[in-house]
Amino acid sequence: MKLKKILALLIVTVLAYSFLPLIPFWFTAPASNSDNNQSSMKRLKDNKGAYFSFIVFGDSHNGLFTNDASSLKLIWHMNREDRFKKVPIDFVLHTGDVSLNGSGWDFRSWKKVQALIKYPIIAAIGNHDDRKLFEEYCGARQFAFLNRNSYFIVVDNAEDGPDLIWLEERLKEGQKYDHTFVIMHKPPCDPYQQEWYNIDNAPWAYQLRKLLAKYRVDMVFAGHKHMFKHQRFDNIDYITTGGGGMLIEIPESEGGYLHYIRVMVNHDYVTYEVRKISPPLWLHVTYYLGKEALYWVRNWYGSGYIFGRNTKIIEPKVQGLNDKEYWFDRQE
Repeated sequence: MKLKKILALLIVTVLAYSFLPLIPFWFTAPASNSDNNQSSMKRLKDNKGAYFSFIVFGDSHNGLFTNDASSLKLIWHMNREDRFKKVPIDFVLHTGDVSLNGSGWDFRSWKKVQALIKYPIIAAIGNHDDRKLFEEYCGARQFAFLNRNSYFIVVDNAEDGPDLIWLEERLKEGQKYDHTFVIMHKPPCDPYQQEWYNIDNAPWAYQLRKLLAKYRVDMVFAGHKHMFKHQRFDNIDYITTGGGGMLIEIPESEGGYLHYIRVMVNHDYVTYEVRKISPPLWLHVTYYLGKEALYWVRNWYGSGYIFGRNTKIIEPKVQGLNDKEYWFDRQE
């Protein structure tokens, strides 16, 4: 009995200790609003050479303590990326949804996170980010910038498809440089189809993919879906990185885990690595273990996202076909 009490006390102590980083964060001073996308681009303009690295993450959804706790865990690892001083890390890209619901509180929480990251931050706008507040706290919503031998285009597609005319002009400019990278919030190719909404069906998605292929973009970084996924279309690498702090609902086995991406550029060579980060222990116990258990039950019970059932749909008037029964997994 005494051993059980000691073990229980030890577990509670360890869980409480894993919660501690949040306490000083609540008293952290936020970064200045003048420390924004424009000021970060200015810090990069004098960088020279063709050998460098940068970090990409997204969907931190700051403003909720669970999301802030996960972001802090990621930041601790990000800030250690240059500890061996072998490859300079020039900046960090955020693929959008820096805020939970677009409120002032959420943006101030994001600015606290930004204050703890030691590299310049450049953020795209997400669909959860209020446009006016984003400009106030983060700066420009759509722009392009140069770093060393590479051209970066940050696209605003948070509310609808991007401005393809503007984008094509930037893509033409990018032809002068060794590499072109495009950053946006919503990916133009769906990384996870077990949901009610499939991005591939958006009218702009196909046009955007063909435009990026025309100008031979190296990589496209996006978020929106809370997961990691690498896809390749028309010889372009599409990286979905939405594991920056938001509670992730997708199964871990299918990319639903906390992470960030480190990209390395070495002259004409580009590669990347995924840094998978375990959530704070208290959050792992209170949420992530339960999430994975639900998926285990789903796999045993049926299919769908998270739970679903086979539903029969009768479509008697399909052009060119007789009456036919269609089966699909209904998305909850």
